[in-house]
Amino acid sequence: MANANTYITFLLKALGAVSRKLSINPRTALGRTVGTLLEKASRKRYEITLGNIRAAFPEKNTEWHRDIAFKSYQNLGITLVELLAFPSLSDEDIADYIKYENVGLLKEMHAKGRGLILLSGHYGNWEMLAYSAGLFSKLPVSIIVKPQQNIYADRLLNQYRTQRGNQVIPMHNAARSIIQKLRSGESIALLADQSATGHKDIFVDFFGRPAATYEAPAALALRFKTPIVIGFAERQPDGRYYVKLSEIPHNDLENTPEGIRELTQRHVQILENAIRRRPELWSWQHRRWKHQPK
Repeated sequence: MANANTYITFLLKALGAVSRKLSINPRTALGRTVGTLLEKASRKRYEITLGNIRAAFPEKNTEWHRDIAFKSYQNLGITLVELLAFPSLSDEDIADYIKYENVGLLKEMHAKGRGLILLSGHYGNWEMLAYSAGLFSKLPVSIIVKPQQNIYADRLLNQYRTQRGNQVIPMHNAARSIIQKLRSGESIALLADQSATGHKDIFVDFFGRPAATYEAPAALALRFKTPIVIGFAERQPDGRYYVKLSEIPHNDLENTPEGIRELTQRHVQILENAIRRRPELWSWQHRRWKHQPK
């Protein structure tokens, strides 16, 4: 396993060396090629991807389902290739790559002095979103990440993620660090669209099916009265990204199980709306509905 991990890390470094020499459009093309290879890497994962898309859009035909699956893999490849190019991108390059309609909302919410929760999903280029949010807002951002099984690759990717001052907090056993950050008035960023544990978290509706969802973002927001801002880096035809941030209001909710469920449903619904608009930009490869209520 160690040899395999070393080989994969070498491939990532080699791919990054190529990616860093390219401009935006050729880099996007390289990412599409990588995504095409990823699609063929695991038949089992492809069937999970296709099954998720079929279940979410039963009214569409098989050709449409396969096209969205193909483009979803391409999005993964583009995201990876762009992440590997981070070391070569200047602040001006990042500003050219991704545009925010209202980045000032981050400072506005942060100024309330109760910390800030930034939510997104595995949609578009979520890595570019987290990378640029702290850079443009000038706010320190701690990113909650799921560690890779390959410790060498994990170390490499986290090195790239933190080049502009962001910090990385491993998802497992992150509760204490997150609470400390929020109590200190800092910002945390996390992706809330992967399947949670069925016995610990809560089920909310996602594409018409119950989906086990992490309750931590809602629970923390209600407990500490912390603002939540959600946004997605949506790829444009020229390979660049556009982000429109929005606050998720929750002043009307109490810190109760019912309030947590309602706030969770609110942010999950916003994600679903974004996916329905551009389904090819979401990572359908994850077993999002693997847990179901008993």
